[in-house]
Amino acid sequence: MVCEIVSPSNASADRVLTMHYYAAAGIPWYLIVEQETGALHLHELAAGKYKERSVTKVGEVLHLTDPVVAEISPEDLLPPG
Repeated sequence: MVCEIVSPSNASADRVLTMHYYAAAGIPWYLIVEQETGALHLHELAAGKYKERSVTKVGEVLHLTDPVVAEISPEDLLPPG
């Protein structure tokens, strides 16, 4: 699994180009963190392309069972403010 925090100044490259490279490398899970909203987008590699499996918003909890067991709250990833 790889996790990326989307840069507001480079969001399109983070969502398209980087995602392509990770898929080509065969990384099975890709988690994208949106800085502006705090949302977590979990993608799974299927047939060489990522498919979005879930979106977790601030106030919700992402429950992972694969490739690791973990619970992630988006607000825990945001800077204090």
